[in-house]
Amino acid sequence: MIRWIKNWWNSRKRRKHLAAAKPILREFVYLDEVSVTSLLSSRLGALPEQYTETLSNSIKSEVNSSINADAKVLKSGVGSRFETTQSSDSQVVRKATIQATFKDLHEYELNNSSMIREDQAEGAPPTWEKVAAEISSQSSAGLAQSWALSNKRLARGELIELKVRLRADPTYRVSSIISTMADLLSNQHLAAAVDPEDMEQAQAFNEILESLMAGLVPLKCEVVDYSTFTVDGHDFAIHRKMEAGLSESILATKKPLYLAGVTEQSLYWKDIRRVLFSDAPVWVLGRIAITGIQSRWAPVKLAEVLKEVLPDFGEEIDRFSSGALNALAEDTSPEDSVEQRVRVLALYAELVAGRCSMPLDEEARNQIDILARQNSQYLASFTESRRAFGVIVSALEGRFSESVSPEIAVQERSRAWHLSGVTPGDVAPSRPEGSMNSGTDERFLDCEFVAIYW
Repeated sequence: MIRWIKNWWNSRKRRKHLAAAKPILREFVYLDEVSVTSLLSSRLGALPEQYTETLSNSIKSEVNSSINADAKVLKSGVGSRFETTQSSDSQVVRKATIQATFKDLHEYELNNSSMIREDQAEGAPPTWEKVAAEISSQSSAGLAQSWALSNKRLARGELIELKVRLRADPTYRVSSIISTMADLLSNQHLAAAVDPEDMEQAQAFNEILESLMAGLVPLKCEVVDYSTFTVDGHDFAIHRKMEAGLSESILATKKPLYLAGVTEQSLYWKDIRRVLFSDAPVWVLGRIAITGIQSRWAPVKLAEVLKEVLPDFGEEIDRFSSGALNALAEDTSPEDSVEQRVRVLALYAELVAGRCSMPLDEEARNQIDILARQNSQYLASFTESRRAFGVIVSALEGRFSESVSPEIAVQERSRAWHLSGVTPGDVAPSRPEGSMNSGTDERFLDCEFVAIYW
């Protein structure tokens, strides 16, 4: 009875231990094998390619027998011995996989590093005053907590694990939509409903986009449990559980936080069309690429190469992509589109005149309005839009007998698109007067994506 109780207790302890050590079930959407191997090697050194387990079993049996006889003076004995030995060896070879390597990396970082993890924000949230005091004092508790993340905590090179809503950047989404529409237009019934000239311009623009993206997929994923707040001129990523205890002045500065970066198309484990348009909640393990919370980021990295000759090219592509998505999502009447384009050109004239000290009177503004209406149709095309702006610049130069530098013309053209909330091509719906551009209401954490899983 005692032995049975002892065995039951040991079995119960083993089951409890196995339940506590149950591994996390992960399904990968994206996994960068080179980054995983490099990060773990930097921690542990050389990594094994395979594991070998050897099992040995040996059985030995022996039988002895003897017979003795004693006849007083004479003694005799007969004996025999029989021995057998059986042994067996088995060897199991397990090859290391990238999933197992990622598991080792994740477990190591959980136990031995300062990886930023939102699951550290457990229990009742502290007050902002307490967290702010710990951060300002640079205490170990302030640096280790995950309730409020300062720019110093979000340093370049730090590993971070966050839950996000998986979504591609508008630039990639527009490119995918154009490619899909081009494939669908092979059907003659669908092709009849689309203007061939517009589709040709869209495909030309898409070829530029695909060349600039060079097989990379930019992601702009909203962080689920963190938003950014500005306190005394500094941005903080604060956990949603703490929002109830924040003052109204801090809450008024709330902005969404996006985890942004580029991924390699060949490293996805799922069909991109299934996962990057779903807004599905997933976990991301990444490494911060730029210290701190940023107010902007460049989804098309190769556009940075052209910055010296086309300084606003990247911003124009980003603005066009966002506006094209808005135009596809909402129906804008032709009359509204014309008025929006006229406003863009009129605003452009005001901006250029202000930079070049050209005072515009009522007569000059009327002339600009006439030219804007005569040339507004060119703003419907991404490639032809510069022609309309060129007409406005020529009119200003002729009226004031003063030349406008190409740099000013390019900068103010970008500002006109930006301030009006309109984009080349199909214009976006007008924003309410006084509203800000949506880009100013977003904050980014630029990182290198190591893994995406759920």
